[in-house]
Amino acid sequence: MRHRPSLTPLIALLVALAFLALGCHDTPPDLTPEAQIAFQATRVVKVLDVVRDAAIAANELTPPIIKTADTRTVVLWHQTAVKVIQATPGGWKPTVVASIYVLTCHPGAGTALPCTPQLPPEAVARIYPYVGLALVVIAEVR
Repeated sequence: MRHRPSLTPLIALLVALAFLALGCHDTPPDLTPEAQIAFQATRVVKVLDVVRDAAIAANELTPPIIKTADTRTVVLWHQTAVKVIQATPGGWKPTVVASIYVLTCHPGAGTALPCTPQLPPEAVARIYPYVGLALVVIAEVR
């Protein structure tokens, strides 16, 4: 009996691409400064959700392509990043980017410091495109 591949990774990729397409626009001009900050923060939280969801989807495959412990690390990172964004609406960006670097050592995080990622290389490879997407959206935030 053949095992049918799951569509979950494909769906996650399509969701990520949809967010990328949605992420390429400016904040509506008629918002107050506080609302503009909230608008941008919401965009970033949504793309961080994609990173988390990709890790969860990869863990749910049979066999899992990201271990449960590594998925837990991504979920805890996500929770912390969202709390930082909520607690510091105007100053979260450096902390969240640094946390992405600590999690994955992604060069797009803009630092050249030596790094040992919290995740093993195979887990980093699985979420790498989604982390790149998150870094693009974060870079767009003013």
